[in-house]
This record gives sequence, C-alpha cells and structure tokens, in this order.
Amino acid sequence: METASTGKRNITREDILLQMRLGRTGARVTVNGPMSWTPSMYVAGPRMVLDGCDMVMSLGLLSNERSPFEIVVDGRSVTISEDGEVVATAKLEPKAAWREMKLADGTPVENVILCTDDIQSNIIISRGCHTAARGKACHFCSLGNMFETEWTLASAEETLATAQPQIEATVIAIENGWRGFLNLAGGAAPPDKRGKWTTDMIEAVMERFHQSIDAEALSELQIAVQVYPPDDLAEMEKWKSFGINSSEFDNQVLDPAYFKAVCRGRGEQQRWFEAEEASVEIFGRGRGTISNLVTGLEPMAGMLEGIEERISKGVYSFPLIFGPAPGTPLEGMQPPTIEWYMESFDKITDIYLRYADTMDVDLTEDDRWGYTRRGQSNMLTPFKNVWISRLQEMGKMPPGLPNQYGVEVT
Repeated sequence: METASTGKRNITREDILLQMRLGRTGARVTVNGPMSWTPSMYVAGPRMVLDGCDMVMSLGLLSNERSPFEIVVDGRSVTISEDGEVVATAKLEPKAAWREMKLADGTPVENVILCTDDIQSNIIISRGCHTAARGKACHFCSLGNMFETEWTLASAEETLATAQPQIEATVIAIENGWRGFLNLAGGAAPPDKRGKWTTDMIEAVMERFHQSIDAEALSELQIAVQVYPPDDLAEMEKWKSFGINSSEFDNQVLDPAYFKAVCRGRGEQQRWFEAEEASVEIFGRGRGTISNLVTGLEPMAGMLEGIEERISKGVYSFPLIFGPAPGTPLEGMQPPTIEWYMESFDKITDIYLRYADTMDVDLTEDDRWGYTRRGQSNMLTPFKNVWISRLQEMGKMPPGLPNQYGVEVT
C-alpha cells in the first residue's frame, strides 16, 4: 500500500527477500565520487534506506565479483541491479551529527563509540570470555578464537578506564538526540566475578551516566546488562536501583539437546531460564527481559517451541541469523535456506502476535526505544522488517517508518 499524501509504502516481501539475498550473495559495489562515511563509522558498514518504504539495509556487504547483484553509489543515491536490471533504489543515510563531535581529548566520537547500526551502544564492563578461555566457547562464536588462550580479567580500575571513552562518546550522542539500546556488556566473566564485582561495575558506569545525563533522557533508553546469570538473582534488584531497566541473558539456542551441544560451556540451560524469569519479575515482560537467539543452529520445530515457551513467560527472544565464522567449529557449515528463514520469521511473528498484549507494553504498540520498538528496521536481522511488514498489513502501522535513531534536540 502507498499513500498519495506521503509517497510512502509498506515494506513488502520482495524488499525483505532482497535484503536476505544481498546478505547471502554479496554484491559488486561501485562508488562514484567521494563518500561521507569511513570504514570505522559502523560496525556493519554504512546503511542505505530503500526509497518508498524506508527499510534499512547494509552497504557493508560481502564483496563478490561473481554476484548477480551490482550496487552503484552516486553521492547519496544508490541503485541496486540484478543481472543488469534495476530492482531497487535507495539513499545513503547521512552521518549523524554527533559522530563528527569530539571527546575532551580531541578524539572523534565515531572512533571510539561501539555502536551497532546506530541502534545500540555497547559499554564493556568485562573484557574477555572465561568460557572460551577454558576451551569451551560456543561453537558458533568468533570470540572463541580471540580468548581461547590464557586470559586474566582486568581490574575494575582498568576496566573503567577503558570504558570511559565509550561512556563519554555515548553521553555526547545522547545529549545530541541519540536514543536506542544502551548495553552494559559483561559477557562471561569468571564465576567469582559474576556477583558483587559485576554489580559494582554496573553501579560505577551508571553513576557516570547520571552525572552527565538527566533522568528523563536516560529513562527513554533501553538500558540492559548483558552477562551470565549471577549466583544471587536478587543482584538484579540492585541493578534496577542504578537505572538499569532490562536484562539480556542470551539463550543463543533453545532446543535443550542443541543448547548442550552448541553452548557446551554455558552451564545448565535451566539456570538461564530461571534468571530470565526472575528478570521478568524485576524489569517486566517484553523489553525488560530480552535474549538473543541465533536462528539456523537448531531445527525449526524445537526453536519455535522454545520461543513460544519463553514469550509465554515474558521473555522476548530476538532472532539473529547464523553466519559460519572462520576458525570456529562450525566454519563452512551452510546456514539454512532463505525460504527456511522466511518461514521461521513468519511463524515467530505469529507467535509474538498471540502474546503481544501480555507484555508490559503491547508489542504491536510499543514505540519505546530498544529491542521491541515496533518501527525499528534492523539491517542485521530481517526479522524486524518481517514484523513491521505484518503490522503495516494489519493497519497497526502506517506506510514508511518513524525516526530510527533519535529525537530532535532544540
């Protein structure tokens, strides 16, 4: 559907299939003239926005001279062709103004902020992976190669010193209108550091944000802690008192047999479920309790059963796409077909629609910044575009998309 007044249209299945096919096959990319972005600007490369529907796609694609796709960039205009025929046009997204700003020491914000797709800013509160250091990294995880050596956790003082430029850069972004998902990423700290040590780190980081950003602006963000579950789940009550409003305990896979095989060092799956259910009581159903899921690592039936069981308990699983990383045990393993992904995303959408009004905010009406924002296109996973497309078909959202990355600052 296209509206004459705005010239905007709904995201279509063809748009989503194009996103998935480009992600799978890559493209031949030609850039005519200077570009307004640099390779360090975006974790996943610069973004292009499809004309008409506003769906966000990555230009940081696999370069493949044998791909049937060719992308030509002229200034901000982008033309996407397949076998010589134009299939879509887009515009490069302009660089956010805050990326041009500088820290107190003169370092450009974009050189230090760990920002995924401008949707998420990561503050590292624990570097390394204890699980990988023990030789038990998750089979799909590229971080296993980095940390499958002798590793010592940095002190709290060293960790905070390393995090300070990330905090300062994120403060500048927030002051200049950025809104999204603020993630305090702790990963797999050693077991004796998953209680008070982690809580103290969270408090120290949040103190620095409270010193610089007013409470109203912080309240507009989704602020999560991404760690292994603490031994004492009541620690989350303390996190909440510091301003945390969400937890992220990543299940990765849901079928119990596949969890045990793929995530061999993550302990008992039930412990992760218990932590999520405790989080639901503390932070709420939906955005307050999220979990990343790597789709394509387990059979669809078990995955869907697990997603439904989790959402029935208030846990929002965020479906990512499996990509075989070099150097991992799954290197060379073929991901499922595009058709498999489209079917699974359709069925996940069906599940979420059934439980939408049981979340703390109805998923079909949730305009808060963060993972559950209903109009948030995501270039890293087509699932969100499938979700938006369905809501538009249902009349729950208008054609086109809302502001993706922030608010106007006056």
